[in-house]
Amino acid sequence: MRHSFSKGGIHPPQNKTASRTIHLQPLPMTACVPLTQHIGSPAIPVVERGATVSRGMMIARDASFVSASVHAPISGTVSAIDNVIMPNGKPAQAIVIKASEEQHAADTIARERYWAQIIPGDTDRELSEKLSSEEIRRYISQAGIVGLGGATFPSHVKLSLKPEQKPEILILNGCECEPYLMCDDALMSTYPARIVEGVELMMKAGGIPKAVIAMEDNKPEAAEAIRRAIDPGQNISLTVLRTKYPQGGEKQLIEAVTGRRLASGALPISVGAVVHNVATAFAVWQAVATGLPLIERVITITGDIPAEQRRNYMAAIGTPFSEFQFTLPAEARAIVGGPMMGRTAVNLDAPVTKGTSGLTLLAGKSRRPVQACIRCGACVDACPMGLEPYLLSAYGRLRLFDEARQADVADCLECGACSWSCPSSRPLLDYIRIAKQRSRK
Repeated sequence: MRHSFSKGGIHPPQNKTASRTIHLQPLPMTACVPLTQHIGSPAIPVVERGATVSRGMMIARDASFVSASVHAPISGTVSAIDNVIMPNGKPAQAIVIKASEEQHAADTIARERYWAQIIPGDTDRELSEKLSSEEIRRYISQAGIVGLGGATFPSHVKLSLKPEQKPEILILNGCECEPYLMCDDALMSTYPARIVEGVELMMKAGGIPKAVIAMEDNKPEAAEAIRRAIDPGQNISLTVLRTKYPQGGEKQLIEAVTGRRLASGALPISVGAVVHNVATAFAVWQAVATGLPLIERVITITGDIPAEQRRNYMAAIGTPFSEFQFTLPAEARAIVGGPMMGRTAVNLDAPVTKGTSGLTLLAGKSRRPVQACIRCGACVDACPMGLEPYLLSAYGRLRLFDEARQADVADCLECGACSWSCPSSRPLLDYIRIAKQRSRK
């Protein structure tokens, strides 16, 4: 039986056309590493301008419990600690590292050797058995691991549960329901055993008795790879869900896997669930098994570009998007992430961050003119949270923020299903985002 969530949802074209192979993106000669790549307090620099750093070295520490440390993705000299322009055109403080030719060559050789040794292989169950839950959480925290599905919440926090909290299930999100993106698909297909080992480590860290790796049925290769990697003796299972957007939304995924619905404003632990991304599980395995902090991740470069350029890359954090190999389409529209929840990029010299899942490059297409709402209810039918998008959008447009709060605008996932389904091409989500931001107490 293939499951899904009960309310709303849409079926946009998948456009999953990138090569599933993971290519090593060359290390940059200059890396810009932002101090805020996570939810919570910005990291605090522990290096100064002119300092020499080595690849993997901590360069900024976590500022509080809900924060994440930052590490050097390349060896080199700290040339600046200053604002850099991010993809959205806004400034953010970052540590800029410049490598010499010798440092770059040495890092490149060491990195290629590292990835040559990280083969699929069988799972090593002793890894989780010989470490305590506190030790695993310490590894995760020291490695600066955050949620790699997009939320970027510090991972050690989610696994630091209070005694009165009783987790029943760890759900690993491998749905990757966003059109175009394939980074999680590629990772599950290539390193399934390492992901399963990461799941075991996370179960131990959080004291969680069982785990489910969930993905949509449009990933048969990844599903088969994960199925083979799971040992019968492990309390880990695979659940294949029906392809429907936004299946990867946390609330929708919990309902699809457990049948339980989260109340408004409630956390997953309220229904006994803890949710992490499959890429996060891989990063946890890397940190514990190999000592590598979160200094690179898989991203997808895709869209209206030649087929041979649609690829998944293992890319160092801090690598400028402009260093990837792609041909910009006519009147290009660049989106960091996917077309549904991604944000338009105005600066392609900006760096890859921990939360970057991909870059979608679309040819400029004239948008249909916005027309009057015809009261068709398509946006209501599409909303996976059971909200009234046409009404919330009107509140945002008319600056009726108190009314938006009372209409539960905070429950909006910002998934874009409403705007995608609107036959009048109304920018529903744009105004809902305004209402959501301005109605926060």
